[in-house]
Amino acid sequence: MDITRILSLQDNITHLDDSRDYIVNTWTSVDEVVEILTRHEIDISLFRSTYAHPVLNYFIGVVQGQQAIGNCPVISKLLEYLQEKHISASELFIICINFRKAIIKNMFKKELMSEELYESISYVFDANFKGVLEAFNDTVLAAREESKRLYEISIRDHLTGLFNRKMFDEILDLELKNAKRNKTQLAIVLLDIDHFKNVNDTYGHDAGDSILIELSQLIQEQMRGTDILARWGGEEFVMLLPKSGKENSAIKAEKIRKLIQNHRFKNREAITCSFGITEFKIGDDETSIFYRADEALYNAKANGRNRISLS
Repeated sequence: MDITRILSLQDNITHLDDSRDYIVNTWTSVDEVVEILTRHEIDISLFRSTYAHPVLNYFIGVVQGQQAIGNCPVISKLLEYLQEKHISASELFIICINFRKAIIKNMFKKELMSEELYESISYVFDANFKGVLEAFNDTVLAAREESKRLYEISIRDHLTGLFNRKMFDEILDLELKNAKRNKTQLAIVLLDIDHFKNVNDTYGHDAGDSILIELSQLIQEQMRGTDILARWGGEEFVMLLPKSGKENSAIKAEKIRKLIQNHRFKNREAITCSFGITEFKIGDDETSIFYRADEALYNAKANGRNRISLS
């Protein structure tokens, strides 16, 4: 690009000082811009004075040869503000493209310019805002990835990687509503490692943690895609089995019980588990259905452990 042509644009800026308010007002009065700012609860008067005018002044400075292209603090400030307001990349594009239209339409006498000169003006704008849009989009994507990572941490048990109790409660609430609405079956299987305290006392907590991890992987391999396995706490795990009654769930639980009994875990020859099973009944809520599963688990332990019990 011939910089002398850009510098010559000074002669094509019409009533510059008088036009600044008009350009900013034109830009921020476009219906789709107003809609975006309003949706994100952005005060338009504040936006004009604190962000729009400084960006316009910077752009004019670039055209006049008084500012360098890129790394502009006022654009960075605008970008940070819009990010704080959770503006999306597509919304930012709409804001920027309308700024471009307002400048080209109201600042320059297009009829006095050659096509090449007009393209040069466009270059000045695009050279600045293309980078802004790309940086904004990258930042939004990075923020989304970080948000996703933090969400995963919040719903997972830190040791086993299974869903934690909080997430299980949320899923149970949804599945209960689904079972009530669609009149489908739903079963809960609560299982507990027998005499797990002895494992920790004999082999240490590291060995106990290793067993919890290995056990969770062993059970997870037996789950259907629609089944949910979560760590309830300590040595207790819970399975949620949509579209499955307690009879079918008992068959699955018995298979898992035998699998655990015959498995040789690291640092210990064998462990066993007890299982309590119940199914959804009309009128159930989270408390009532889980109470029956817990009651069934208690009976399994009271009757000798390493067995399943239905309620």
